Amino acid sequence: QMVTVSVIVPVYKVEKYIATAVQSVLSQTYQDFELLIIDDGSPDKSIDICKHFSDSRIKILHQENRGLAAARNTGIRHAKGKYIAFLDGDDLWLPQKLEKHIAHLDNSPTVG
Repeated sequence: QMVTVSVIVPVYKVEKYIATAVQSVLSQTYQDFELLIIDDGSPDKSIDICKHFSDSRIKILHQENRGLAAARNTGIRHAKGKYIAFLDGDDLWLPQKLEKHIAHLDNSPTVG
């Protein structure tokens, strides 16, 4: 079943921030998404923290450390969404971010 948005979060040494980042996705007003967490060989507790979230939309993918772009590309390869959204592991989204972006994209067919 196709989801509307694949949210891709590369994870490397963000244990102080990752819970807030993940929660900010789960708290979106727009809920039709999958959340792909890409473990870029993170040596800290970042992924252990991610595993504490029990939401069926979360998928954790593991790779050896290859950097931010490679982690994003791994996410893209596994994405099932109509749209792709990127969130860094040390950042967060306000609750209406996806809702506003989807409305804009759906109402603007000429946007690439």
